[in-house]
Amino acid sequence: MNRAQPPQVLAATAGGRSLLFHLDAGEGVPRHGHPGARVVLAVLSGEVHVTTDEGTRTLHGAEVITHDGNEPLALEADQSDTRVLVTLLGGA
Repeated sequence: MNRAQPPQVLAATAGGRSLLFHLDAGEGVPRHGHPGARVVLAVLSGEVHVTTDEGTRTLHGAEVITHDGNEPLALEADQSDTRVLVTLLGGA
């Protein structure tokens, strides 16, 4: 996997952050966590593989999931022009 470019920060407050990732096929974010946060992943376009300790799940445009930030996850785009909105609620 090629590491994604840093995301566009859409909002940053004491309560969390919203980050927009622009990914091409094969780009992603390596395994990491967000201790104390709730993570909301919204795929705006394209297709992304989300890997957690429970396995890998493929999300398509218009799909949204939540994730416990205490558990690690990784993202990898399967299609070019993939857009993923990541919202972190709480945490450090």
